[in-house]
Amino acid sequence: CKIMDFGKFKYETSKKEKASRKHQSTIVLTQLKTLSYGGNMRATRLAQRDGADEALLVEPDGTVLEAPTSTLFWVDAEGGLHTPQLETGVLASITRARIMRLVPVTEDQSSTITDVLNASELFLASSLREVQGVSALDGLEFNCPGPVTSRVEDLLAEHIQAELTGAVQLEGG
Repeated sequence: CKIMDFGKFKYETSKKEKASRKHQSTIVLTQLKTLSYGGNMRATRLAQRDGADEALLVEPDGTVLEAPTSTLFWVDAEGGLHTPQLETGVLASITRARIMRLVPVTEDQSSTITDVLNASELFLASSLREVQGVSALDGLEFNCPGPVTSRVEDLLAEHIQAELTGAVQLEGG
């Protein structure tokens, strides 16, 4: 997986480097899952045009948000797992919430692209992706999948399997 800010992600499966752009979120649609994915899909298309698989949405001041259809997580030098705080305007996704119940995660209010570039590993999470390691961001290579990413991926898969078999109650049910 590879990434670039507001843009350049590369994934394990494609190994394409991603492109980056700045993003100004609209207050009207902040934290809402709507049928209007036009801006997000445009960001992805621009990243793909520049050789990436996915975009990373970043505010003009450098505050990191999320990918167009997934949550960004990163591991700091001490092994701590981080993701942007909901108050930054990111979507409160089901997969994000599951991961945060399974492992300790620090929600950061104003993490910058520099914070993310200093990470030891990165991954994206969504209902379709579940957990997907990121191998590069803006040309900087990352351990992919790293040990924390692999562990979170395994825990989430086990939890989803337990839900499917009835061993644990379905989320929200």
